[in-house]
Amino acid sequence: MFNKVLFPVVFTDQTEQMVGCLAGLSKSGVKEVLLFHVISISEIMEDRYANEIYDEAMLEKWKSYLQDFGLKVEYKIVTGIPWIEIIDTAEKGNFSFILIGSHGSSFIDRLLLGSVAERVIQHAKVPVLIYKFKRDSVGGLVCQNIFERILFCTDFSSSSEKCIPYVENMLTNHNQRLIILHVQDLRNLRHVQPEKIEEFNRIDLERLDELKKHFERVGFKNVMTLLTTGYSISEILNYAATEDPTIIVVGKKGKTNLKEMLLGGVSQTLIHKSNKPVFLVE
Repeated sequence: MFNKVLFPVVFTDQTEQMVGCLAGLSKSGVKEVLLFHVISISEIMEDRYANEIYDEAMLEKWKSYLQDFGLKVEYKIVTGIPWIEIIDTAEKGNFSFILIGSHGSSFIDRLLLGSVAERVIQHAKVPVLIYKFKRDSVGGLVCQNIFERILFCTDFSSSSEKCIPYVENMLTNHNQRLIILHVQDLRNLRHVQPEKIEEFNRIDLERLDELKKHFERVGFKNVMTLLTTGYSISEILNYAATEDPTIIVVGKKGKTNLKEMLLGGVSQTLIHKSNKPVFLVE
């Protein structure tokens, strides 16, 4: 189970919704939360004292709210370079994942996500859960069913293999649905002979079946596999729109085993184009 979550706090209109997400995650096994606010050294102002009083009051309020859901909650305010402080705290604190908010699936989303979040996503060794804000949400337990319908996208790389134990930890009840999706990306098949493609399909179908049996052994009762051909981003987004998963799980690195440049690979593009929460594994 996921026990400990790091939530980097940025004081915006959507922060209450993120706190509601943390409360909802208490229904999925989360036990402990750190509300972590970094005051950027580039933004220290003369009246910072007044702002710190407000910040601490809000953190205390959210701490009390989350404790009502049985969570162990602490908050911390530090001064430094935000993304470095967040990553350093995540790696030293034995956190299950980092929770970050995003505004959705538009081009402007990259700007709204912010350079701090971008760098955390790019450099974090700890998994990152990117929650997509809901415009019509007014609070409440918005993430309590976030693991109800899991879409696990795999390319059978080592990064995808690292996703497997995290998907296992998302198992909370026997009514959950798990879809395992693999896309034969046309960009990699341009110069491949048809008979070779058939061989690839046969091998990958066997791999998908092995994954299905594995997840059934650990307790998933409703597991489906899908092998499709096309462009990875389009196929994943189209399938997500059709099947309406509650979360998408994907590895950060592809088969090249080289770290993808931000927005340069499937996982990073998915973060910005998907309107579903994305669980990103290093």
